[in-house]
Amino acid sequence: MAKLVIPHIEWHLAHSCNFTCESCAHFSNHGHSEIVSKKTLIEWYSHWNQRLLPKEIDLLGGEPLLNKEILDIVLTTRQMWPDSQIRLITNGILLSKFPDLPKILKETNTVLIISMHSDHEDYLHKMSKVFDLVNIWIREFDIDVKTFDSYTNWSKLYTGYGNNIEPYTDNDPEQSWNNCITGQDCFQLYEGNIYKCSPLAYLKLQKQKYKLSNKWDPYLHYEPLKPTASDKEVEEFFNKKAERYCGMCPSRPISFLKNNPLISRKFYRIKQQ
Repeated sequence: MAKLVIPHIEWHLAHSCNFTCESCAHFSNHGHSEIVSKKTLIEWYSHWNQRLLPKEIDLLGGEPLLNKEILDIVLTTRQMWPDSQIRLITNGILLSKFPDLPKILKETNTVLIISMHSDHEDYLHKMSKVFDLVNIWIREFDIDVKTFDSYTNWSKLYTGYGNNIEPYTDNDPEQSWNNCITGQDCFQLYEGNIYKCSPLAYLKLQKQKYKLSNKWDPYLHYEPLKPTASDKEVEEFFNKKAERYCGMCPSRPISFLKNNPLISRKFYRIKQQ
């Protein structure tokens, strides 16, 4: 069977993050520290690179630049998927630590996406230095750089923080899927399996770190697509639309202006007390 063409897939290079964005859809604001090694990623890739042809691959997190193997990972990803559009999505704060990154981006035809997380004055001041560097890279290496204002349409996918997070109980999975703010094709590669979305994939990390209420039990029993799946099962998975697991998220998400992503995580712990 020919490779199945899919619109998009993404995965974490790091579960940790140097930002503290409230209600992060990847739970990266909850103090996770794991880094995904190149060796681990190669193992994950090997399950799927001969079966799937993603039009677009996003390397992200968490914050992917917390992974010191980032250069080799970008190169390896291109080798494994030579025909996909690869994007490295970062908050940009750590770019100066990787002076050889623009060479790798150019060599692999990888797009650098800088996600803007706030319009707070101190944040914008910090980001101005990031863009000074990026503009040099653009002039010297002719790399493709884009920005994305993620903070302009930020919505809560769960309530609370840490031990106190709770899923929504709107009981309208189809409407939740129709209004999904993570994207209806944001499939996640995690532990070699493929998940419908980031909340379902990384909820396991929350369970390992926190004492979650039993309201999460139905979603923790979600079964991802495994490498042992038949070609028919793979195709059915990617054609699936709303399902009951979509009910963990709000059916009508309400946007809010998030706090400065540079503030301490203690802010959210105190906020829940």
